[in-house]
Amino acid sequence: MKKKFYSPDLSDKRIYYASKYLEKTGYQQVENCQNADFVLLGVNPDKKYLSHDIPIYAGNVSADNVFDYTKSEGFAAENAYVTAESALATAITLSEKSLINSSVLLTGYGRISKALHRYLSAFTTDITVSARNPLQRASACLNNAKAIDFDSLKANGNYDFIFNTVPHPVFNEEELSQISPKTLLIDLASFPGGVDKHIAKSKNINLITARGLPAKYSPETAGKIVAETVNTMITEGK
Repeated sequence: MKKKFYSPDLSDKRIYYASKYLEKTGYQQVENCQNADFVLLGVNPDKKYLSHDIPIYAGNVSADNVFDYTKSEGFAAENAYVTAESALATAITLSEKSLINSSVLLTGYGRISKALHRYLSAFTTDITVSARNPLQRASACLNNAKAIDFDSLKANGNYDFIFNTVPHPVFNEEELSQISPKTLLIDLASFPGGVDKHIAKSKNINLITARGLPAKYSPETAGKIVAETVNTMITEGK
């Protein structure tokens, strides 16, 4: 018997494509919650959509009846590369500089930062990784990057591009004081982000807060990743 699902909010384009993909794989989309087996929502959905009694599949939500697909290892791995690709598109679109032979700083060295490192290596060899974990710094060096700790950010900000992936304050007054207004600082981290926006604005830092990039640049691919993850979770009884 086909599982039925309800998608009350398609403002996140990923969910439009995820719904189409689920239909192709045997699920049935219905027009109301009463006839559905589960609800499909996007990442950071409006709270008004979380009041259903049936299971809800959504992203970045913590609630008793919500299954968070963004916590899936498979989702995180695939989404990292889509996010990294979208981050490069943002940098290329919003900077007057080329990535070719540019000086780049990556803060954090998790999945997204590692994916960015891989992509950026095709453009430049001048890549620095800042990470608190010494094992991550060692890994970055093995991948031909320079590595520094977070304290070193207070002494050097001479980069063309900075991509932050750390979801807690990294760039405060001391760190931002080192950054040139010509640098493009892209904060990819989830809320609250890693940059003090007020100080960045006061120092005329070229800051771009860039969350949910896959929904903007690659919604079809990102939607397929959501659908495949939800299908796997349901198949495994989650």
